[in-house]
Amino acid sequence: MFKHMNNNYVIGADIGGSHITAALVDLANGAVVDESKYKEPVNAGAGAEDILSRWTAAIEHVLSAANKEVAAIGIAMPGPFDYPGGISLIKGVAKYESLYGLNIRTALEASLQFEKGIYFENDASCFALGEAWAGEGAGCSRMVAVTLGTGLGGTFLRDNIIVHEGKGVPPEGYIYHLPYRSGIAEDYISSRWLLNEYQQRTGQRLSEVKSIGELAEKEDATALALFTELGHALGEVLSPWLRDFEAERLVIGGNIRKAHPYFLPALQASLRKNSIQTSVHISGRGENSALSGAAWLCKSILGHDNNNAR
Repeated sequence: MFKHMNNNYVIGADIGGSHITAALVDLANGAVVDESKYKEPVNAGAGAEDILSRWTAAIEHVLSAANKEVAAIGIAMPGPFDYPGGISLIKGVAKYESLYGLNIRTALEASLQFEKGIYFENDASCFALGEAWAGEGAGCSRMVAVTLGTGLGGTFLRDNIIVHEGKGVPPEGYIYHLPYRSGIAEDYISSRWLLNEYQQRTGQRLSEVKSIGELAEKEDATALALFTELGHALGEVLSPWLRDFEAERLVIGGNIRKAHPYFLPALQASLRKNSIQTSVHISGRGENSALSGAAWLCKSILGHDNNNAR
């Protein structure tokens, strides 16, 4: 289908809680070849053999379409995970627990019969790398990317390189566990908080944040108040770090980003209150950013630049 790739392409894969998406990505510009994209449903609670067979099927579909002429495979993987070693450390989070302790790289190399290199990076970090390369952060030297979803992901980038320490960077480069109010940031900035708070305030249990977004669109007072509070909390948590890191742009992704009309004004007001000049951008690329970021990981390694290699 996609012949004569000449190793100018890699496969980027994004592993989520219910599926895997894989696609060809152009090493020249980070563009995802949309017609090559393939999504395979995955039961995260299944046994290791079943999960790995699903992951293999998705990547193999793209690999075969490219006549196996790809330079490498990059995978955006949720943690905890030994990214350099390729070993799953996921445990106690009700997903992919059957993979605990397994060398995923070795398993995929065998099932795909692929010897050119399979590389892994945190999924939130891949989102950030993809946005910096081919999205809202393109051309920016200092960027912070945040993913708003089940949890709160954050990545600090300087010249397209992930920064884990230094001025303006929280411990290990993570923001989810920063102290906030009576707990940590993720307790107040996540889909879990939105759903729990909505139930507490209304007595109505909703299964997904999308429903709260739809209620906000209908001017439901509780839904609007929750998104405003979330935006304010995000601004409070990020302000000192954006200031010290001297971030030029803040890029927001994750499923909650779709409700940005309802939380963005409060976020921007909070940043202004703290005299933060960082511009705020909402990602419009969806999972393509994670796919591009996984490809950037391959590009940096193939180019002998190991700053992002894990």
